[in-house]
Amino acid sequence: MEARDSIRPAAPVRRRPARLSRLGPLAAAVLACALPGCVDAVTVEQPPPPSALGVNESRALTLEFLRFDARGFAKTLTLDELKAIPRPTLEGIWLLDLDIAALIENALLKVMYMPPAEIAALPPASRNLVGLLNMTPENADLRGTSLEGLLGVGNAVGLPTSKILSDLVGAAGNERLIPVQITAQAVLENLVSTHPNTQRRRGPPNDEHPDGVYPVAPHSIPVTLYDVVTDFAGLAEQFGPAPLDPDPEDPDSPKMHPGFIKAASGVKAALDDFTMTVRVDVNALPYKGVDATRAGVASVNSTPGQIDTLFDFSEPDWLVLDNLARNLSIGELTLAIPESATYLPGGTSREPAPRGDSPVWEQPLWEFEHILARAGELRAARIEDHCASYGPQGTSTSDFQPVKVCVDDTGWTEISVDDSIVLEEPPPSPSYFWDILLEVAQARLHDGGLDEGEADLEVTLRDVPVGVKTEDLVASIKENLAKDPAVLKEMAIELNDNAAGDADFYLYQPSTESGVAGQRDYLYFVAPDDIRKDAEGARVRDYAYESPGFFADAALAKKVSTIEEIDGDALHEKVEVQPGDTLYFADDEGRRYEIKIGDKPSAHRLSLTLTRIQ
Repeated sequence: MEARDSIRPAAPVRRRPARLSRLGPLAAAVLACALPGCVDAVTVEQPPPPSALGVNESRALTLEFLRFDARGFAKTLTLDELKAIPRPTLEGIWLLDLDIAALIENALLKVMYMPPAEIAALPPASRNLVGLLNMTPENADLRGTSLEGLLGVGNAVGLPTSKILSDLVGAAGNERLIPVQITAQAVLENLVSTHPNTQRRRGPPNDEHPDGVYPVAPHSIPVTLYDVVTDFAGLAEQFGPAPLDPDPEDPDSPKMHPGFIKAASGVKAALDDFTMTVRVDVNALPYKGVDATRAGVASVNSTPGQIDTLFDFSEPDWLVLDNLARNLSIGELTLAIPESATYLPGGTSREPAPRGDSPVWEQPLWEFEHILARAGELRAARIEDHCASYGPQGTSTSDFQPVKVCVDDTGWTEISVDDSIVLEEPPPSPSYFWDILLEVAQARLHDGGLDEGEADLEVTLRDVPVGVKTEDLVASIKENLAKDPAVLKEMAIELNDNAAGDADFYLYQPSTESGVAGQRDYLYFVAPDDIRKDAEGARVRDYAYESPGFFADAALAKKVSTIEEIDGDALHEKVEVQPGDTLYFADDEGRRYEIKIGDKPSAHRLSLTLTRIQ
C-alpha cells in the first residue's frame, strides 16, 4: 500500500472522488426514515483539494461535531447485498465452530450402506473400505494374516472361527467388529483434528489473542459469514492439503497435511430469499477531522469507537437470520484418506507401554493405518478383561479345553492351543488387539492386487447430512457474536461507510449525564481501525504513525494524550482541548505539525490553526 506522498496530485488513486459529504448505506437509510417527505438526491462537487503545507506554512480550519443517534434501527440485508460486501470482511465475521462429528459419522454410514451398483463403480481401495467398515465376526476374512491359523484350530476341534472372534470382542456374530461411532472418532482425532485449519482461525486481536489467532473447538470447523452466503464454496480449499508449522525438535516431520475434503458442492446454507437483519444504536454521522498532509478537513467513520454499544444483546431480535436451510446437508462430498507407502506390521511386545512396538504409531496420524490402529485402541477399551476356553463342541465344562483366548484390561490378547492339537500353521503370537486389527485390515485393503502405496482412499458421497438443526445453528451464532461483538466491527464499518479522506485526528465531544454534547472538546488521534478501505476491503494505506498521539513539545517527548475510556472508547489516543492550547504531532510520513486551538464559533464547532514545523 502506498504511503502518502509529500507532493499531492489533484486526484490520487487511493482516494475516493471528492464530494461535499459522504453517507454510508446505514446513515442514508436512517436519515431517509427521519425525513418527513422525499426529496430528489443532489450531488454537490467539492472544489479541488487544498495543497499541502510547506514548512512554516499555516492554515486555519474549523471542525464540527456532528451527531445523529439512531436507536434500535433495523437494517435488513439480502443475500445479494451480503455477497457484495468485500470477501475479507465476510471472512472476518466468525459465526461458530461447527461440530462435524455427526457429519463424519453420517459420511461413514453412507459408505457402509452404499448401494451395490455404486460400490462397483468405486476405485478398488474404496471398494475394500466398504468391506472393512462392514467387517463382522461372521464375515471376517483372515486369509493372508497370522490369524489364518485360527481356521486350522476350528477344523481341529470343530469350533467356528467366528465364535472365537465374537467372544474376543464381546460382539454378536453379525455385529460390526468396530462400531461406526468408534471409526468416526478415530477419523476425527487423527485426520480432521490434525488439519491446521481445524485447529486455528483468525479473529480480531485482543489482550487474550494479540496475534488474532484463536483455537477452534475440538472436532469442529470454523464457519464464517462468507461460508454461509457462498454456500460453503471454499470447503475443499480450506480443508484440502495445507502446510504445517515446522517442528523445531523434528526437522524430518511432515511439511504438509494431506487434507480430508477433496471436493464439495451442493451445500445450500442460505436460501435465495435469505435475509440478515441487525438492530443498532448508532451515531450514523462521521466525525470531522484534519488530514494534515493536505491541511484539509476529512471525515472519519464513527463506527469503530461505538462497537461496544452498537448492539443491544438483551433484545432477542438484535440479530435475525431468516430463510436458512432447514436441514443443512452437503449435496456431494468427496473425502480422502492417504495410506502409508509401506506395510506396517503389528507389534509383538507389550513395550513400550501402553501401545507396544508396532511402527504404525510412528507414522503420521492421518494415514489410514494409524487411524485403524487408533480405532482398534478405542475398541479395546470397551472389551472387558476375560478369558474363554473351548472344547471340541465350543465352550465346554470338561477337563479337555484345548483352545484358550484371553484379553486383559490393556488390550493384550493371547490365543493358545494345546500341544495335542496338530495345526498346519501355529496360532498367532500374543499382541495387542489393535495389532490384530491392523494386520487383517491391511491385508483386506489391498485385495485386488493393490501394492503398498496404491490404496489411497477416495470416496464421493451424496446428500450427506451435516447433523445440526437450524435453530441450534442460529442460537450458537447469536451467542458467539454477543460474546465478541468486535467480530462484527468490519461489517458495521462497511454498512456505515461514511469515511472520506485520510484524517490524522478528529473532533469528539463526550455526552454529559443529561445526554448533551458540546460542553467539552477532545481531539482523538486516529487508530488502525479508522484507516478507510477500498472497494475490495483492503486498507488504502498502512498505519505508519511512529508516534501516534498528541504532545506538549515539538520534539514529541512529552505526550499529553491518553487512551482513557470515554463513552466506551478506549481505543484512541485523546486529549481535551480549550481555546489557546498548543499541541504537536507527527503524521504517517513523519512530518511534524503544531496545532493552536482557536475560538469556538458555536457549541459544536472548534477552530484551529495547523502549522507544519518540520
